[in-house]
Parts: sequence; C-alpha cells; structure tokens
Amino acid sequence: MKEVLVVGGGPAGLTAAKSLIDMGAKVVLVEKTDSLGGMARELTCKGFVECRNCGVCFAIDRANDILRESGAEVLLLSEVSSATKAEHGYSVKIKTSPRYVTDDCIACGKCVSVCPVDGKAVFPPTGSGQPRTYWIDRTKCIHFKKARCEKCAAVCPTKAVDYEDRATNLTRAVSAIVYATGIDPIDACEMSRLGCGTLKDVISSVDAERILNWKGRLVRPSDGKPPKKIAVMQCVGSRTVKTGVEYCSKFCCKYATKISQLLLDIDPEVSLDFYFMDLRTLYEPQDEFKTWAKSKKTVRMLRTMPATVTAGKEGKLLVRAASETDLDISEAEYDLVILSVGMRPSASGWDLAKTLGIARDENGFAKGSESLEREGIFVTGAVSEPMDIEESAVRAISSASKIRGSRGEPP
Repeated sequence: MKEVLVVGGGPAGLTAAKSLIDMGAKVVLVEKTDSLGGMARELTCKGFVECRNCGVCFAIDRANDILRESGAEVLLLSEVSSATKAEHGYSVKIKTSPRYVTDDCIACGKCVSVCPVDGKAVFPPTGSGQPRTYWIDRTKCIHFKKARCEKCAAVCPTKAVDYEDRATNLTRAVSAIVYATGIDPIDACEMSRLGCGTLKDVISSVDAERILNWKGRLVRPSDGKPPKKIAVMQCVGSRTVKTGVEYCSKFCCKYATKISQLLLDIDPEVSLDFYFMDLRTLYEPQDEFKTWAKSKKTVRMLRTMPATVTAGKEGKLLVRAASETDLDISEAEYDLVILSVGMRPSASGWDLAKTLGIARDENGFAKGSESLEREGIFVTGAVSEPMDIEESAVRAISSASKIRGSRGEPP
C-alpha cells in the first residue's frame, strides 16, 4: 500500500491510522485542531474506584501510539484544501496553520501565566489531547499587533516560542482516503427552558466532563463549591424536532450513567436524581445501572422529562417535572443541574466531502457506499451515524481492512 490520508484525529481516525500502519501502510493524518483525541480528549475517565470501560483512555492511548509511529505524518491545525483524482489514487493539498510553538515545548504553562491578553492568547492542548504542545492564537496575540509583546518568549525555559513560524502548503500522493471527521455536541442552550445560558449552575454533560477532567471533582460554576444535590437530565436536544435532532444519539445514556456513578465514587454523600425517558446503554446491560441506583439511598431514577429549570431560593435551582403518569407535577431543588446532550455530525469538512462525492443522509450524517470505496473513499466513525468510542474504533478497523483489500493486498 502507498500512503493513506486520514482526515480526523478522533477515536475513529486514530484507530484507522494505527490499523493501517500495523498492516504496513504509511499514513498522513490531518487534524484541524491543536491536538489528537477528538471529542474524547475533553471527557474524563470514569474509573475513580475501578475501570468503567468508558473508552476515554483508549482514545488518548491511541493518540500517543500514533505520535510514536515512524509511519505516521501527523499534521495538526491543518485542513485538506483539495483532493484531485490521480492515476493511482489522489493528489491531496493540505494547508497547515502555524503553531508559533515548537516541539521543544515542555507544557510548563509559564507562557500562559505571563500572557497579558484578556482571555489569553497562548493555549495548552484541548483537554487531554496529545501532544502536550502549547500554541499561540495569532488573532489574539498582541505580538503580531503594534505592541510587539514578547513576554511568553522571554519566560519560556526551552525557547520554544517561534514568532517566525509560517503557514505551509503541502502536497501528498495517497492511494486512499479515510473520512473520519467525528461529531459536535449539541448546544444545551438550544433548550432554553432548562436554564442553560441564564442560570450559572445549569451545565451541559460536556461541561461537567471538562470540569471533572480539569479539577478531578465537580464544582458549581457560581461559587466553586462542590454540589451536594444534583440532577442529571437525559435527551437534552436529542429526540426532538425543535433542534432538528430527531434521532437518539446512542451513547448519551452510557456516559451519563457512568458519570453519575463517578460522582458518587468521589463523594458518597451526594444526592442524585436521574431524569430519563428511556435508558439506552447499548450493549451494556441496562439493569446494571438500575441495580446500582437501587443500592444507593441517595439516588433516584425518575422517568420523565423536566419541563423547566428556574432560579430557586438561596442559590438553588428549581426543577419542575410531570410524573411518569402525567397526573401531577413535582418540584425539587438542586445545587447543580447537568443537561446530558447528544451529538451532531461534525460541521467541518463538508467542502471536502462534496469534492470526494460523499453525500449526507436526512439527519446530516456522511453516507459511505461500496461505489465510494471502489474509488478509495472510506467513511467511518461517528460522522456516519451515532456511536460511542468503542464502536467508532471497531468501524475504523473494518475500514482499514477494506482499504488493505481494495489496494490489492491480501485481507
């Protein structure tokens, strides 16, 4: 096999890349953001006491594997600007944006501490993303304006700041293309009746994951205190015509149940109410969470979708919801409300998809096909349909095997 282009550095793209390398191929991996790991890099490990098989560590481990592979050319802050059919595959043009920080970065964070820009202009990699190399946003950095600030360069112990870094345009010849651009989370604030965007202590499940990933425990955004009474609400933004996401996002229940268990692992005295319409935890037995919840005196499972979240007394949040039979209305106060959101296929990369002949289905997901695969185009991962980290990896391995077979190699 010649080189294979992998577009997307999330669980699917990373797994496809690793599988292809193991089969003897070389890989050009293009990722638009600052680091590898995809959405998984913003999630937290759920294994405070024991492994809960959330898959987060898998994605980060895969990223580290790829960065160590001599057969992988990893291009971060990069996008495919064009892909033209060639005699034995595709001629691909890639634009790579400057990072202004070299691989000598040791992620000490001194540059961030001295940056005078409000909101900062130099950033660590997103979440647990790899590599742990910082980057400078030129649009915010005042070095590139009249002030010519050089504070981050002066404090850097390894002299990793490089203001002379420039965008580059690369051309690569590849025999096949893996399209694995991943997902975007639904914006919880699209459901304004639940207080998102107006009440500080109403956060999305992605926000909760980020806080846990960063701090190791959950705190209230309003005062930094650990919440003692929490509501977790399922299907926010999913399974509704209001947001255009009429489908079940498939993995939300799995992660919400695991994060609920994590919160009680961290603080057994937390009181938690779990609001849900249906409990869909894929191939994991649903009764496992129900059995766990019944064993905890401070956990309640409430089969209903809350109607509103409003400000309560003394900084609390007031949740109003119908009973399971819709015969009465209940009210309860909480310190924190977590809105468990689903996903949409990534909004980026559609210009490339059109160029490659990849169409969308009625829900906006990328449609792979046998005819595309005969042309060397393979769609894989959650950009093609809702799936979790584990399933994305399995699909990616399948795509890599198909590429090997389609390129004339024995399966």
